[in-house]
Amino acid sequence: MVAHLRRRGYLRDRRIGRAFLEVPREAFLPDELSKVGLPGVYRDDAIVTRRDPATRQPTSSSSQPAIMAVMLEMLDVQPGHRVLEIGAGTGYNAALLRHLADPDGLVVTVDLDVDAALAAARALRGLHARVHVVVADGTRGLPGMAPVDRLEVTASSDVVPRAWYEQLAVGARLVMPLRLSEAADRVHAVTAFVKVDGGFDSVAVTSGGFMPLRRPAAESPEPERDVTTAPPLTITPVWPVPEQPLRRGPWTDIARDDVSRLRIVVRYEERRPRTRWAVRRDDHWIGIDKLLA
Repeated sequence: MVAHLRRRGYLRDRRIGRAFLEVPREAFLPDELSKVGLPGVYRDDAIVTRRDPATRQPTSSSSQPAIMAVMLEMLDVQPGHRVLEIGAGTGYNAALLRHLADPDGLVVTVDLDVDAALAAARALRGLHARVHVVVADGTRGLPGMAPVDRLEVTASSDVVPRAWYEQLAVGARLVMPLRLSEAADRVHAVTAFVKVDGGFDSVAVTSGGFMPLRRPAAESPEPERDVTTAPPLTITPVWPVPEQPLRRGPWTDIARDDVSRLRIVVRYEERRPRTRWAVRRDDHWIGIDKLLA
């Protein structure tokens, strides 16, 4: 798998390559391992791990290794960094983050789905990976962890919550899949942002596809639970998790292949940014320019 990612140009950073070599993907995909064996586990594909019981729509997966490698390079995690991941999934990406932040860094992964968080925690414990797994609404970030050096979001969102901005250190990076239109397959910009005064500026953009970031339907009486060492039977779901609705934007004419040519800014202020396109979402502006080829 690592050789394939290198040949295709997805994996260039040697430290990330070593992380992929040392963290076994099969430890986070035991069911897939039993069905398809090691060759199937190490294919360069996203692997769905959970589905909604009623709709059978995917709710969790192990992301495609190619986009994982690209996002990790965008994130640029260094030893000693404090890293927050929104969307624990199987725990595989958190284990890679732990490897990159070693020896003195801190890695915390947050997931809204209790069962997914518990499964990720068990897999991480099995590898003795020092990662905290927290059940919480990821759109709030994790206030007690601030300041954060790196924040990676592994589910797509059409907003950039102010909580993420406030909890990141000055000059820190946020990497997230940003939905720019209702037609998610047309424009889905996986963006590396750097925190600046008043918002974020993009430093790299690529295309990709992720499931939507979900939000709780109502406030939880226990907004955060660390399940890193908790016995599975002590944790039960406390809120429903409907899918976040998509929104339309003025940039639906941007083709998927043009995403890497975008410059994207986020501003938490009333004044519209001086960009070609701009849309107001929640309490912030998202502004876009198309760079010359």
